[in-house]
Amino acid sequence: MRGESGAGGPVRRIAARTTVASGVIGAIGIGFLVAMFVSFAVATNGPALVLGRVNDVCVLVSYLLCAPSVIAVWARLRRGAPAINALLALLGLGAIVAIVVLQALLVIDAVTFEEQVVPVSIALLTLGVWFVLAGHLGSSSGALPGGTRMGLLAATYIGYPIWAFWLGRRLRPAAGPATETSRPDPVAATADR
Repeated sequence: MRGESGAGGPVRRIAARTTVASGVIGAIGIGFLVAMFVSFAVATNGPALVLGRVNDVCVLVSYLLCAPSVIAVWARLRRGAPAINALLALLGLGAIVAIVVLQALLVIDAVTFEEQVVPVSIALLTLGVWFVLAGHLGSSSGALPGGTRMGLLAATYIGYPIWAFWLGRRLRPAAGPATETSRPDPVAATADR
């Protein structure tokens, strides 16, 4: 990872694992979200509400597991534009905290869906801004080829698991003498720079 040495290795390893786990849980959550909408469509509110609750828990856990990736992306990009990157990291972490807290309040019935939907939507949009801007910084610096495109995909929510698997792969420490820049990257061939 460019610009990272020493202590960066453990951060990268943790972030790589938690980001992939976040993508898996996110994909499961999307499945429950689709099932919830199907259940509402066939007029069965009871099961739909249970399916929605499972999706809410998946969102909470998935984005909580995403937090280390914000730190790892900050570490990867910190040399290129340190002030902007630090602000972006704070934006991403702040959005994640807001999402996790709001989802937890919903799951424990401390707030209703109607009370929670606008603030959590704003937090999700804010995280979407982080995905796109951090991806753009990564693309333009060459540290995350294809980052803008993948950030846009992640911001759609449905594309989040794909982004998580993509980033998790890029955060994995290189095996043996190969380095991240010496390994072929299929996304880099069509990267947006």
